[in-house]
This record gives sequence, structure tokens and C-alpha cells, in this order.
Amino acid sequence: MKIQNVKGGYDFLPKEQKIRNYINSILKEIFEQLKLKSQPHHSVWFFDTIKRAQPGKEDSYMNDTQLTEKKKAQIDILLQQGLSMRKVASIMGIHHSTISRYKRGVYEKRKIDIQEKYEIFIKYLFDHYDRRSKSIEVCIYHFKKRYRGVTCPSVQQTYKWIREGKIFLTRDKLCYKKHKKKNKTNNMMEHTKWNMKNKTVLPIRLRPKYIEKRKEVGHLEIDSILGLKKEQPSLISIVDRCTRRLWLIKAEYKQEYYVANLIYQYIVKNNIPVKSITTDNGLEFHVLGITSKKLGVKLYKCDPYCSFQRGTNERTNALVRRWIPKGSSLKMKPQIYLDDICFAINSMPRKIFDFKSSFEVELNYK
Repeated sequence: MKIQNVKGGYDFLPKEQKIRNYINSILKEIFEQLKLKSQPHHSVWFFDTIKRAQPGKEDSYMNDTQLTEKKKAQIDILLQQGLSMRKVASIMGIHHSTISRYKRGVYEKRKIDIQEKYEIFIKYLFDHYDRRSKSIEVCIYHFKKRYRGVTCPSVQQTYKWIREGKIFLTRDKLCYKKHKKKNKTNNMMEHTKWNMKNKTVLPIRLRPKYIEKRKEVGHLEIDSILGLKKEQPSLISIVDRCTRRLWLIKAEYKQEYYVANLIYQYIVKNNIPVKSITTDNGLEFHVLGITSKKLGVKLYKCDPYCSFQRGTNERTNALVRRWIPKGSSLKMKPQIYLDDICFAINSMPRKIFDFKSSFEVELNYK
């Protein structure tokens, strides 16, 4: 199609522009014939975008948006030109059945009863969900493997139902609770001065890059988990960066020499492979360099107020809090109870390992 411009030349328009101009001209003729005194309240003079399906997939292409007044007017115009419903659906980017229902006058917005459509999934989620050991993602993964061919929603859709209160789960029953982010400034100059004063301990910036790749067992991260503020007992958590395996130790006191000796004895007694240790700047780890020297490994300390440098340790501590919430007393928590928690967490399916547990991943490195 060639259109003459003001200077007398001809402009070659793209295919979509040709369709828009053709429809606009027909639309003007219709309004003139009907002798409408005023234009409709919705703007139908231009088609903003025309979505097209991939070649060979015209019938299966579908846009999930509902029909608006503007789209209804566009469908009416295209049908008046003698185009088939499938052709109109391809131009509009919607399914042909939607146009068929609209043409018959029975079009209604979709109303889905999730309790009826996803009855099997909701019942499975009610029976198997556990905020401690089986999250939403784990339940959906096992449901798809067990019930093949049964309709299953996505993880995002399930969480949307929870936020909207459409299923039995509520936000307080989820594995994680959202906390408000606190803006903290990183005083990098102060961190550098601290590293220069503590030359006996290597800063985390000097940790080799191959440790960051997590392809080797034995690089540990150590942190403490506190109970009540006025109590002395605390927990020492040890996590392997590669397999994410967890060990918990109960410490009756927070004295640095006591903690260093307790960690050394536990590592030797349980034959835990050690190639490096990463800790924070807590007072209980002030003399942990003695333990690292006995074990023959290097000790790396994170920068102050940079807990993200021990992300694996902090993430695992959040799992431990499912059994021991913040503010709970640790006096009556024996070591055998801590071992049960470690076994439950190490047996938990992890999404990062393709839903394998830490025990299963550890077998690949032996």
C-alpha cells in the first residue's frame, strides 16, 4: 500500500500500519452512516499494539487479560470486515473461544473455584506441609512427582492465595516472616583500620577465591545462636559451605577460651573435615585462632556489621530458629535434642541441591 504525502512522493508503510489505516477508514465510514452525534467514550480509533502468534501456533496463542470495552469494539470492527474468528483472535492476541463466546453474547469473566479445581492439591498441602521441614516449594515438587496429570498451581500462585486468604494457610504459618529492612551504612574505612590493627587474623578479603566456588568440603563457617538475654548458655553452629551440613554445640558459658576449646574438642571427636574457618567478630571467638592453629588451618574473620559475608551460616541459623524461636530459653535444651535438630535439617530437601538433602550431597564428595 502506497500513500501519497504532501510533497507528492509515496511512503511505504509497514504491515501493521496498513491494518490500522484500513480499520480507521472503515470505522469513519461506519460512524458517518450511523450519523453519530458524538464519539463513544472509549477510544477505538487506533489499535495500540497488535500481538501476533508464532508461525504454526496461532490456535494455541492466548493472552490472559480480560476483554475491555476497547477490545470489544475492536472485535466488532474486525468481524464486520468478514474476518474469521480465528483470524481475529490471531490479530487481537486472544483465544478464539473467547471471541466465540462474546459473539454468542454469553461472554463472562472467568471465575475459578480453587477449592474445587485444586481440591487434590489443597488436601495434599494440608496433610504434608510443615513449616519446619517441608516448605511450599518442597510440597509442590513432591506433588508433581506423585500426582502426574493432576492440575497443580505454581509456587507464586500458591503464595498469592495465602496472601489473599483463599486457602487454609496464613502468613504466620509460613517458614519465613518478612522483616523490615534497616538501612545500615558501611563504614569501609573503619573496616580497613580494624583489619590493619588485627594482623594476627586474616581478614575475609584475603580468603582465596576457590573457597567461594563451594566445590570442596571442609571450609566451615561458625557462629553463635543466643537464647534469653540474661542467660549464659548459647549454641555454636558450624556449617560446611559446600554441602550445607550443620553441627550444633551447646556452650554453657560465653568465655572465649572455653568456647575455643569446646569447638576444638567437638571437631576432633566427630572427625569433621576442616580446611578453613570463617567467623564473625564476636567476643566468644576472640581466641579462636588458637583452635585454628591446632587444626592446622587458616582463620578468616568477617568485617564488622557484615553478616552477609557469612550468608550460609546466617541462612542455616534461620532454619534452626524453626525449632528454637528467638527469646526461648536454652537451659533445658540438651545436646541430644540439638543432634535431632541437626539430623532433621540435614535430611531436609533443599531447592539449591535439586531437592536433595545435605546427607545425599555429602556422599558425592566421599
